[in-house]
Amino acid sequence: MTTGRRARLRRWLWAAALGVGLVAAWQAAAPGAPAPAGGPPAAAAPAPAAPAAPAPGPGAGEPKAAPPVGEAADETAVEGEARKKPPTLFELLEMGGWVMYPIYACSILALAFAIERAVSLRRRRVLPPDFVENVHSLASARPIDRPKILTYCLAHPSPIARIFEAAVKRIHRPLPEIEKTIEDAGAKEVRLMKRNCRVLAGVVYIAPLLGLLGTVLGMIQCFTDVSTGGALGQAMKLAEGIYKALVTTAAGLTVAIPTAVIHLMFLAKIEKLVAEMDDLTVTFVEAISEEGEPAPGTAPRETANV
Repeated sequence: MTTGRRARLRRWLWAAALGVGLVAAWQAAAPGAPAPAGGPPAAAAPAPAAPAAPAPGPGAGEPKAAPPVGEAADETAVEGEARKKPPTLFELLEMGGWVMYPIYACSILALAFAIERAVSLRRRRVLPPDFVENVHSLASARPIDRPKILTYCLAHPSPIARIFEAAVKRIHRPLPEIEKTIEDAGAKEVRLMKRNCRVLAGVVYIAPLLGLLGTVLGMIQCFTDVSTGGALGQAMKLAEGIYKALVTTAAGLTVAIPTAVIHLMFLAKIEKLVAEMDDLTVTFVEAISEEGEPAPGTAPRETANV
């Protein structure tokens, strides 16, 4: 090899070595750059310092509760309302709304007419014991003093006195006519005794219907509020609306049930009084007949129904 070629070869080798060294130095200076193949490993860049952890406070070792989501969030939001104090009786009555006022009126009517019937259906007012004994004494006398019996009946007004008065007015008339007169007078007195009991029967029918009306209106309002409101606390709103709506039904039944019991008691008492009046009337008709015999031209009688 000539001297010129050797010199050029050495220059090329030195240039190549210089280039490789420059590339290796540049790669070593770049952060995270891999070391060149065959060269010495590059020094790793220092990692950034991690931030210091905060000092543990009280309760740091306790597990943290996960935040509520979905329906759990709704229940948590209304938990305070759910713990409210239950309403008093007067607050419940106020929740019933305007339907409660007709129910109040029904309760007042039932109380007033129950007191009136209890006073009017006392036995001594329907069947005065002294009156019955005195009339039987007057009817047993012979001859029968018709004006005196009529005067005594008019002076002591009562259902049994009006029936005896109607019978005395038909003395010496055919027995079927006397019985028909007594039946008419007795039916009239029974109607008078049952007259005000119809008010109690009306309260028994109307009060529960008013309560049901209030419940239906309250349920409509409740579902309307729930459907137009937000999603928060829907279950609580629905429950509160339902128990408010049921107040009127409870009030209506509270008025109707005792009134129904009182009404049935009065009907039973009237039936008992009517049975006693029937027995007394039979005895009285026998007393005003001529020694228990029917008037001439009439058939023998068996009973006189009131």
